[in-house]
Amino acid sequence: MTEASKIEKANALAKDVFLANLGLAGKIFEQSQDLLKQTEAKLKETESKCKDAYSKRNEFFDSLVTRGEKVQSDTIAKFEEGKTELSSKIESNKSQAVAKFKDTKAQAIAKFEELKSESNAAVEGQMKTLRESFDKVKGKVSRNSDEVVDTVAS
Repeated sequence: MTEASKIEKANALAKDVFLANLGLAGKIFEQSQDLLKQTEAKLKETESKCKDAYSKRNEFFDSLVTRGEKVQSDTIAKFEEGKTELSSKIESNKSQAVAKFKDTKAQAIAKFEELKSESNAAVEGQMKTLRESFDKVKGKVSRNSDEVVDTVAS
């Protein structure tokens, strides 16, 4: 390939690239024109809807206020209903807890009295055993002291 044919090929390629860019620019321009037309149509439609909404604003606002009042009254009614139900459950649970506490307290007192009686009986038994042992030791000590006194006297 000669130098001149290379230059011709490069020129042809450069021309093709230029034409492709030009074609792309043309296509973008056409599509942007279509998009602009669509946007203008939507803008006019939206503007019309806004004018309609603006003209109906008082009616719309009043309907919202009415709806808000209904939601508020429904919410207050449900709240009061829930509050009443919760208060009744709390009272019921409180009554059950108090009854269970009193029952448990009575059981604890009865068990305490039982243990106290058993403990007192056990202590009394041990005291009796200790007294008997003490009396035996006292008797032995007394006999031994008598023997010592006799031995010393003789």
